[in-house]
Amino acid sequence: MGELEKNIEKILETKYRDGTKIIRMSKTSRELFEELKKECPDVPEKEIVSLFKSVAAGTKMVDSAIVAAAHNMQYNATHPEKKERLWIEDFFTEEARKIMKPRELMKNKKLYREFIDYISSLEEKYDDKDVPDDAIFRRRVTVFLKERVGGAKK
Repeated sequence: MGELEKNIEKILETKYRDGTKIIRMSKTSRELFEELKKECPDVPEKEIVSLFKSVAAGTKMVDSAIVAAAHNMQYNATHPEKKERLWIEDFFTEEARKIMKPRELMKNKKLYREFIDYISSLEEKYDDKDVPDDAIFRRRVTVFLKERVGGAKK
């Protein structure tokens, strides 16, 4: 573990310890903590406790911020981030995917460079004209993969 990770770990541990003290010393904070545990069951308890470490914990404004942060964590826990799509996926037909998946193409550095050059040359043809339908690019990519990689994988 590097120096930065150790520092971050130390800060998080301090926030948790201080949050525990605040909850233990304040009835209002204890009640809020118990309510948040019920309202945000998917958020780790340690993260909720750490939210209480604040300059003015126990005041109305800070309590609202703690509630908002806990609810935000609950939302994030129950709504996972969508998997990021690769830019080249739009160019792949089902037939092209049977030949080679987009991620496989990107891993093959030489073929990927050729692919980028090929797409660039296709786009160049339409620089001064109306942009063609995406279907043209998809068909050309399928032909490109058939020529460079071969037929569908068995």
